[in-house]
Amino acid sequence: MKKRKKRPEGGLVEITELLEGALQTLGVKGDFEKSRLEKKCRELLGPEFSRALTGVEMKGRVIRLEFNHSIWLNEMTFRKVDFLQKLQRELPAMGVKSLELSLSRKSATR
Repeated sequence: MKKRKKRPEGGLVEITELLEGALQTLGVKGDFEKSRLEKKCRELLGPEFSRALTGVEMKGRVIRLEFNHSIWLNEMTFRKVDFLQKLQRELPAMGVKSLELSLSRKSATR
């Protein structure tokens, strides 16, 4: 059972709570979460590293990152534990448990 956040007195609601409710109603909350996750990953990777990132997916509590070059994939392998901890700190509500890394034949999306 999910615990509800206690609302402040006076009937005020946080804008994020309103936004999440509206997105859920529209059926696009998953797309919003994916976009937010990809943006956070790119931010944590930095501009140079994120150029090689071709895909970010979340299935359950596992995030899959795809890179377009083996050098970047190898570098991420070394940084994997640290990156996972940063994601868990930055996005605690997503409940990320692990990272999967793979090589992609796609070109970078940004």
